[in-house]
Amino acid sequence: MVYRELAPPPALRPYVDRFWLRLPADEQPGLEPRADAAAPARILPDGCIDVLIDADTGAARVVGTMTRAVVHDAPASCLAAVRFRPGGAHPFLRVGSAELTDRVVDVAALGARWLEVGAGAPAQLVALLEQALLRRDAAAVDPRVREASRRLLAPRPPSVAGLSGALDISRQQLARVFRQHVGISPKELARIARLQRALHRLQHEPSLSLAAAAFDSGYYDQAHMSLEFHELAGVTPACARRAPGSISPIPSLWQDAG
Repeated sequence: MVYRELAPPPALRPYVDRFWLRLPADEQPGLEPRADAAAPARILPDGCIDVLIDADTGAARVVGTMTRAVVHDAPASCLAAVRFRPGGAHPFLRVGSAELTDRVVDVAALGARWLEVGAGAPAQLVALLEQALLRRDAAAVDPRVREASRRLLAPRPPSVAGLSGALDISRQQLARVFRQHVGISPKELARIARLQRALHRLQHEPSLSLAAAAFDSGYYDQAHMSLEFHELAGVTPACARRAPGSISPIPSLWQDAG
């Protein structure tokens, strides 16, 4: 199986990070891929909510924001999916995102049958998902969530205290808004983004020492980075560095936080 990402149309970019497909290695999706890599077996938290469609059965599921890595057996089914930006799913699903955190829920249970696009070729299902979202009457992403997420996902993010001050909102209020719209707190999103940045550097800069990667990524020291990797990814930084196919960062998370 291979994993491919596709950029959303302009109208969905405030909400959607990427559409993605999981396909047999020899299948062509008929759409230009944004990225192509082996489907990861260890899925890292990314601050996002996904909707997954099983191409064989048409089963549609919502995967809530994750706070820890999840390990899957070797994937067998083809998938079509949409990954929302932090806070981007809330205007469509219209359910408190904290209710979905670390859960997988059938879309029917959420009253979101409009997302049930059926079985079919994954590329066709992505097109149907895109159309379903474009037809949905969605409110704008909460501007506080959008701006806070953009800053937290930046290469040099502010502290949560500094962020709340810049947005003229208390830390408690910001945390409440984040849990409602994103499913996790600003501090948790900051930890996830830091992990993603560190992993990308470790896997793409083989000469970079663990200590330098920790410092450059915003950790206090190498021990702090190791602790965060253990808690969020379930592996050591050295192990994650050696497994780019099965433990992969999501570059668009922090390269295109728009």
